[in-house]
Amino acid sequence: MHSHQRHGFDYTPLFRFLLSKVGQPWDQVYSEASARLDRSEPILWMVALHEKDINEYVRVDESTYYSGLFVDEAGLLKKVNPQLTPGQMKPFCDCCTHTFNGVVFA
Repeated sequence: MHSHQRHGFDYTPLFRFLLSKVGQPWDQVYSEASARLDRSEPILWMVALHEKDINEYVRVDESTYYSGLFVDEAGLLKKVNPQLTPGQMKPFCDCCTHTFNGVVFA
């Protein structure tokens, strides 16, 4: 018996790509990102398409956090809170190295 979960995929390059495209048209960003993936679900872990799904940050594993993104009324990709920094983040535990957008915080 095998579960339908997929383990061992590193989506760091995807998340960095999405962060680099903030301010650009969502349709173009999504098209480019999804063309490189076998499934589009990981894109939506970080990008909220509906107001109810918006979060300042997303946690993709125990110690890795990224800025939450959303698509504004003009169809542009935006950060939920552009002022959020690693210095404002609090570690989930003391035993792991935590990162926010690739920057270590403690």
